[in-house]
Amino acid sequence: MTDNLGPMRQAMSDLAEHGGSTDMYERALRKSRQSQRRTAFTTGAAAVVLAIGAPVTFATVNRPGPSTPVATQPPAPSVAPTSATPSTTPSSTPSTTPPSSSTPSSTRTSNRPQYPDCPSAKTLEKLVKLPKDWYFVPSSVSCWRAWATAEPDGPITGDGVYLFHYRAGGGWRYHSQGSAFHCEDLGITSGNPPFCEMD
Repeated sequence: MTDNLGPMRQAMSDLAEHGGSTDMYERALRKSRQSQRRTAFTTGAAAVVLAIGAPVTFATVNRPGPSTPVATQPPAPSVAPTSATPSTTPSSTPSTTPPSSSTPSSTRTSNRPQYPDCPSAKTLEKLVKLPKDWYFVPSSVSCWRAWATAEPDGPITGDGVYLFHYRAGGGWRYHSQGSAFHCEDLGITSGNPPFCEMD
């Protein structure tokens, strides 16, 4: 009887040499691809966060804060220097009122123009009829002298701002809206207003 099992033995020998490495090779490839996808996703997500966060941070850092008029701040209490040793004179009594020579802050700055307090976003919303579901972003309210700007936010992204003007006796009033203003059209001829362009 002849042995016809030679091809079968050869096939078994070949399988034994691999030892199941084909299965392990495919698993390693699959893990590698998953790792690459995970890395690509993480890198993409980080890029998106950076792309959104950087302009917001840049805009927030470069946006001027609301200015506080000097005249509306109460004067700092004056503190008279006291001596280290107590006075032995019976007629001397401590004074609770500030010295009469001090002048209030409004008197010291009377030669400078007085500007109003910067209004809140809610105050400005009452002065103009915004479309439904729109509001002024509180951090976007910015003031310069007697002018205030506010950026609206709502369902549709826009690029314009609302401009408000303060008049003594009339208070804050809506002026106009747009994405660019010319200072000369607003009657501004000096200074460095952040919301309009000087010609």
